[in-house]
Amino acid sequence: MPRVRFTSLRLLAASALLLATAAAPAQDGSAPPPVAPAVEPKAETPAATPTPATEAKPGVDRNAMRRLLLTANPMLWPLAACSILTMGVALERWLALRRKRVAPPEFVDRFLERLAAGKLDRDRALELCKAHDSVAARVFGHAVRAWGRPGVEIRQTVAFDSAGEILELKRNLRVLSGMATLGPLLGLLGTVVGIIQSFDALGGRAGPARGEMLAQGISLALIATAFGLAIAILAVSAYYYLLNRLDVLTREIDEHAREVVDLVAGDSVRPSGVDRRILPGLPNDAPRVPETRVV
Repeated sequence: MPRVRFTSLRLLAASALLLATAAAPAQDGSAPPPVAPAVEPKAETPAATPTPATEAKPGVDRNAMRRLLLTANPMLWPLAACSILTMGVALERWLALRRKRVAPPEFVDRFLERLAAGKLDRDRALELCKAHDSVAARVFGHAVRAWGRPGVEIRQTVAFDSAGEILELKRNLRVLSGMATLGPLLGLLGTVVGIIQSFDALGGRAGPARGEMLAQGISLALIATAFGLAIAILAVSAYYYLLNRLDVLTREIDEHAREVVDLVAGDSVRPSGVDRRILPGLPNDAPRVPETRVV
């Protein structure tokens, strides 16, 4: 009896296990599958067109440039030469008339200060003037060479010997003045030549194209006049600017030279303890001139 019950219990347990395993897939199959959320379609962006890193630049037609130079107004070549010469001379004179090159303030002030304080004799002053390459140093050297002479004589000597220095400063300024006159004349000549060429090219032509060609030829001919006027404006501006700078520097050198003459002249008042009335080479016991000032 107990065996029968135990066997029946085992059969009931096995059947219950089979029913449970069969019910699980049935429940899985009956459940509806999960629905994925709807995704809105995205607008397609147009593909970016590749842009070249550097755009191709049109090249210069050398043949066209050569034809233009050969067929252009022949007076443009002299005008181009005048413009180059004008700019070159203006730049050269601008560099030559700089204050540091003509009358350096550091040298002039130091030289006059030491000379007035009696720290320089004739030989030492000449060495300083020769060691410094400037117009002011050379002018001072002319005065120092006449050390101890009367002031009037030294002034005449300095004025005579310094004339070459002033002329050197004025060098090439006349070129600018000449370019200011020559430029417009060459421009007018180029315009006349261009108009003659334009009328010569109209021979045998008729119709509306004749007037267009004439207008184009005259407009091209007037370029020479404009070119010449531009050269004249540049030359005149540079000429008067450099001339004004030359006048200012000349006045400064003249004032400083007068100070040097007063300090080295034999008939001018000297600072105490300084006697420059003795000419170089005179003995110390030579008679001395009383201190007077020429008015």
